Amino acid sequence: MRTVDREHYAGLLRLAYLVLDDGDAPLTRARRAAARAVRARGRGRGRDGGYPAMRARLVAILLTDPPAGRPGPHRLFVEPARTAPGPVRAALLELSPHERLAYLLRCDGLTAPEVAAELSVHLQADFRDVDRATAAVDDKTGLDEAAQRAEIEAFEPDLVRLRPPPGVPRGRRGAAAVVIAAVLLAVAGFVLMPRGEGSGEPAAIDPNAWQTTGTPSIHEQPAQGGLRHNTRLLRRAADAWRADRHHPPQGRVVVLYAGTVDGASLVVLRDSPGLRDSPGVAQYFERRLSRGVESVRRLGTGAGQLIMLGMTWRYLVPPWLSEVRVAVPSGRTPRWAPVAIRDGLTDPLPWNWFERRCQNYVVFQMTSRPAVGGWPRTVTQLASQDPRSAAPRVWFRDPPERDERFRWAALQAVACAGAATLSESGDLRLGRLWTGDLPDGGGHATLLTVDASSPWGAPGGSMLISDTGRALSGRGGTNSDFTSSAGTMAAAVWWRSSRRWHLLAAAAPGVARLKTVGDLGSHEQTPDRPGGTSLLVVPGPSASDTPPEPADLPIVQVVAYEPDGDRTLITPS
Repeated sequence: MRTVDREHYAGLLRLAYLVLDDGDAPLTRARRAAARAVRARGRGRGRDGGYPAMRARLVAILLTDPPAGRPGPHRLFVEPARTAPGPVRAALLELSPHERLAYLLRCDGLTAPEVAAELSVHLQADFRDVDRATAAVDDKTGLDEAAQRAEIEAFEPDLVRLRPPPGVPRGRRGAAAVVIAAVLLAVAGFVLMPRGEGSGEPAAIDPNAWQTTGTPSIHEQPAQGGLRHNTRLLRRAADAWRADRHHPPQGRVVVLYAGTVDGASLVVLRDSPGLRDSPGVAQYFERRLSRGVESVRRLGTGAGQLIMLGMTWRYLVPPWLSEVRVAVPSGRTPRWAPVAIRDGLTDPLPWNWFERRCQNYVVFQMTSRPAVGGWPRTVTQLASQDPRSAAPRVWFRDPPERDERFRWAALQAVACAGAATLSESGDLRLGRLWTGDLPDGGGHATLLTVDASSPWGAPGGSMLISDTGRALSGRGGTNSDFTSSAGTMAAAVWWRSSRRWHLLAAAAPGVARLKTVGDLGSHEQTPDRPGGTSLLVVPGPSASDTPPEPADLPIVQVVAYEPDGDRTLITPS
């Protein structure tokens, strides 16, 4: 016989609801999950271990087999209207479901290692993930632990008021009858409601949220556009994304833009995947003969950035970015053109600015002006005409020098000379490791390092470039996977002169010496002066005896030694 432990059911229901809070019919799903967790099976198994065992079963259900929602008519009777979230619940909506679960288990009295142990049965997690989720809620709410727990314990997801709360004037209590009548009308009119209109609309960020922080990001980006208050359009857009089988949203859906572009209704949405993953952006179009989600892209970072809108040649700009200008990267010098912004959108760019030899990318520069704290700074971003392609921001490792000539050459090399594959790139950090004259009369060159932030841990690369950004070598390697300091960076490339191949390696001042191992034998180089850069050039095979590409060159690695004895290996190709 099945029994339900009502003493613990309310706590399990609350936990399940807060994990499923932003999904379809959260109360219905939470009730089913909690009932499955406390339901007795066989001889007394429902109470074995008491509440901890029930909670462990609920964790397993939520992570491996969460209940599905119910059809729309069912929700009209058993799914109460969503209430405005308190600060803790609002902060949880920004986390992924498994991060919400980690936080709630911590609030339930478990230590961080105990939470990690409970979660790690079903997914990869450790105590640091628990600490990050807890810290995220702390930062968002500004409340202490006791106040957070008080809000959680006071939340009753299945409480439905059939009479006005105390304190409402008697003359206004007739509103209860209006509410009941509205429910009956909704039931009667359900069959006339367009498909999807009964589902939840996306959330909207406070328009002033970005003005309360010195480092605004996409999480503080408000909705823009003339249709941002059209709730039916927003619901259709959110439902279409949720129904996408290949790239559905993770967590809460938030609207970034809703307006009319070139005669079509356009809605730009983002999701809230939590701390480990960057947000995804979906673009929903309604045209005269078609409607649907036309692109979904996972952003490389949650920082505020330009977002390409469909094939409209326009970009969505966060409100804290201004003085937008753009240049085609193929020019010897940048020819910046100002770009007008109207209601959050740039004017369309000329289609012929997107050149195939530069991966169809252009260079944007903008000024970021936080409303509080910080100071104005220049933001550089590469963007294409394809909304599915990455739009990496670009940082430079040596800002004090502000060598605009080098910076433009580096941007040219990245976009037009193959120093990076931009369509799948994360944000880029570019550095100048060495500059000087090449042997055999090869002219002046710079050893460029290229590091991309990536969830897949893509290794950094390097390339020898001319002063105009032309590639003088293929892509080489760096030790950036093993060092985060610019002072201990090292890189190596194969370079082919008119006579022979050369292995060229350079290191920042924090590297004590460079040494080669492999087919070329042992060669070493130390800095030419204290605090100087190390440069190691090793002659290789004759250029006439080897293919034009370095794939079949001698096998060699470069070892970078730091003063404390640490070593890193670099492969030149």
